[in-house]
Amino acid sequence: MRFRILLPYLLTSLITIALLWLTQIPLGVEGEWTWNRIPFAAAEMIPGWIVSAIAFAVYLLLTLIALSRMPDCRWYELTVWLTGLTAAAGLWSLLLQDSPPGEYRLSKAAFVLYYKGSSGYFTQAQTEISDATQFLSEYEAKMEQGDVLHEGTHPPGLPLFYLTLIRLCEKYPALQSFLVDMQPASFQEAADVIEGMTSRSKHPLLPRDRAVLWLATLITLSMSSLTVVPLFLLAREFSSRAVSWQVAAFWPLIPATLIFQPKSDALYPVIAILFLYLWVTACKRNNLICAFLAGLLIWGGLFLTLAFLPVGVCAACFFILQLWPRLTGSRQAPPAWKTLALTGFSGLAGFCLPALILAAVFDLNLLRVWYLNFQNHAGFYSEYTRTYWKWLLLNPLEISLALGLPVSWMVFRSLCFRRRISAEQANCSTRSSLKAFLLSCGMVLMLLWLSGKNMGEAARLWLIFLPWLLLMTIPYWQRIHDIQAGEKLQASSFLKMQTVWIIAVTAQAVVCVATVTRITGFHFPPG
Repeated sequence: MRFRILLPYLLTSLITIALLWLTQIPLGVEGEWTWNRIPFAAAEMIPGWIVSAIAFAVYLLLTLIALSRMPDCRWYELTVWLTGLTAAAGLWSLLLQDSPPGEYRLSKAAFVLYYKGSSGYFTQAQTEISDATQFLSEYEAKMEQGDVLHEGTHPPGLPLFYLTLIRLCEKYPALQSFLVDMQPASFQEAADVIEGMTSRSKHPLLPRDRAVLWLATLITLSMSSLTVVPLFLLAREFSSRAVSWQVAAFWPLIPATLIFQPKSDALYPVIAILFLYLWVTACKRNNLICAFLAGLLIWGGLFLTLAFLPVGVCAACFFILQLWPRLTGSRQAPPAWKTLALTGFSGLAGFCLPALILAAVFDLNLLRVWYLNFQNHAGFYSEYTRTYWKWLLLNPLEISLALGLPVSWMVFRSLCFRRRISAEQANCSTRSSLKAFLLSCGMVLMLLWLSGKNMGEAARLWLIFLPWLLLMTIPYWQRIHDIQAGEKLQASSFLKMQTVWIIAVTAQAVVCVATVTRITGFHFPPG
C-alpha cells in the first residue's frame, strides 16, 4: 500500500500528542469555556499506558479475526462477534478510564453523578422525588421557575431513571450488596469522600446510594459500548459486512466516548443510532413495525433530552429525500406514495402514543415542557455569555479532537470523493440510500453548527452525533477496497490487505489514549 495513504495517520497522531501534551494552548475560549488538562504523573500514567497497550492488542486481535470471518459467517456467528466487540469495548473503556492519576480515574464517576454542578439528576431523585406521579404532574410548574442549567433544560426522563435505580436497590438488598462489593478502589475512595462530606447533612450518602451511583456508571458504560451493534447494523444497510465492521470497530476508540463517562450524554448515541437504524429499515423495506418502534424510541430519547430533536430532523430529511425522485419525476422507482405515507403515519403513531398516555394519566403536557426547556436553554446564554464567531470557528476543531484526528481525516477524504463513487454506481439503490442518509446527517450538523446552540462544550453536546461522522467514513473504506481490487490484492495475505485499516485503528487508539489521559471532561477542583 502506498506510503501517502498511511502518512496522514502518523501525522494526525503526532499533531494530537503535540497539541495536548507539548503545548499549553487553551482548549476553548478563555473567559467563556475551556477544557482542563490533567497534570502529568508518570508513576500513575505509565503503568496505565502499558495496560491500555495490552488491552488494545487484545481488541485489535479480536476485531481482525472477526473481520476475516465477515464475508462467510452466518447470523449466529455474527451475533457472537458483535457480542465480543461489545464486551471488548466495555473492558477497554474501564481499563483506560482508570489510567489517569488521582481524582481523574474512575473516582470521577461518583463525583460527576452526585454533585449538581456536573449533573444533578441523582441528587434530584434522592432528595426531591417521593412520588413519581406527583413529580410528573408538577413538572411543568417546575420548568416555569426558569432554571438555566441541567434540570431546567431537560425533560423528566433522567430524574425518573435514577429514581428507578434507587427503588431497584431498595427492593433487592442482595443486588445492593453486590454492587457495593464490586466497586473498584478508586470509586470507593470517591464515595468515602462524599460520605464524609454529607454525613451530617439531611441526605447523607447511604450504601444504597453507593450502589445506585455505581450501577448508573455501569449502565452508561455498557450502553455506550453497545452502540457498536446498531452502528454496525445501520452501516450494513449501506455497505458490505466487512466495511460495516471496519466502521463500527472505531467507536470504542473515540476519545469523547470515554472522556465524558458516566454523564448521561454517553447514553444517548446507542438510542439515537438504534432509532435511525429502525427508521432507515422502515423506509427502505416498508416495515411498519420498525417505523412504530422508531417512533417510540425517538419519543423516549426526547423524554431524556432535547438533543434528540436534531436526530428526528435527520430522520425526517432522509424520509423526504427518499420521496424526492417521485417529486422530481425521476425514472428511479422509490416506494409507492401510499406505502411511504403508512410508514410515516406508523412512526408518528409510535411517537404520539406515549405522549398522549402521559397527558391523560399524569397530566403532563410534554410539548409545553419542551417549549420551557428551550426557553431555559436560551436563558443560559443570557446568563453565561458566549462569543458567536469565536465558537463558530472553534467548534469544528473541538469536534475533530473529540472524534480523533485520524477519524476526522477519514471523514474529510470521504467527503472529497463521495460524489465520484456515487456517480459510478448511480443505478445502485444502496448507494442512493447512502447518499440520502449522509446528506441528511450533513445538513443537520451544518445547521446545528451555524445556529450557535452549542457554544462551548460541543465535544460533549455533540457526542450523540459522533456515530454519524463514523458512518461518513463508509465511502473511504469502500474506496480502499476498490483500490485493493484494482491492485489485485485479493490473493495476498489477509493482514496485507488490511494494512491501512490496522494502521488507522492503531493511530486512533494512540490518539484516544493520549486524549483520555490528558483531558478531563469535568470541572471540579483537584483534590
